Amino acid sequence: MRNTTVFFLIGLLLFTSCNPNGNNVTANKTSKEDTTHFFPVVQYLQSQIDDVDRTPYFIYKIDAVDGRKDSNAINTPAFKQLAAKFLQPDINDKALKKHYRESIFDDQTTKSFTISYTTDNKELEIQNIDVLLQQDGRTVKRVFIRKFFNYPDSSAIEQLSWKPGERFQINRLVQKPGNKESSSQTNVVWNEKS
Repeated sequence: MRNTTVFFLIGLLLFTSCNPNGNNVTANKTSKEDTTHFFPVVQYLQSQIDDVDRTPYFIYKIDAVDGRKDSNAINTPAFKQLAAKFLQPDINDKALKKHYRESIFDDQTTKSFTISYTTDNKELEIQNIDVLLQQDGRTVKRVFIRKFFNYPDSSAIEQLSWKPGERFQINRLVQKPGNKESSSQTNVVWNEKS
């Protein structure tokens, strides 16, 4: 009888210490809430675009299509239209965020941190994002975005690169039936420092 009472008390003690509220559903709900904070890529790039909108920079664009180059000055609305490719979709959106994994790498040779966001879902437009930060962990050196598009008659890969306060680049490779490829590159510069 004494052993039964001891086991009963131990079991009761374990039960109440593991579940003080007696409400298992609430405990599970809380643990499933998303508390991960991704780097705010879209907000950061929007602040860069807003800076160009406020500042009277001389903005120019260099296009290279299948090896042929052309350059010309562009106005702020044209700049904003081209830069919009960097803003959508936003992987911080609740519907998309669950599909991405974050990893951080400290690169001693370049003295920078790389925050990477990747997905295994080939249906998503953004396949990965890399944010390179200075060693202070706050100053952005570069943002790289890789997008994939699947069309009925072709597919395309876009590599987007943003150098803060200076320039961005959009590389696009289109694969057509019969292994035919076409490529284009757009460089937009507004505050060239190097």
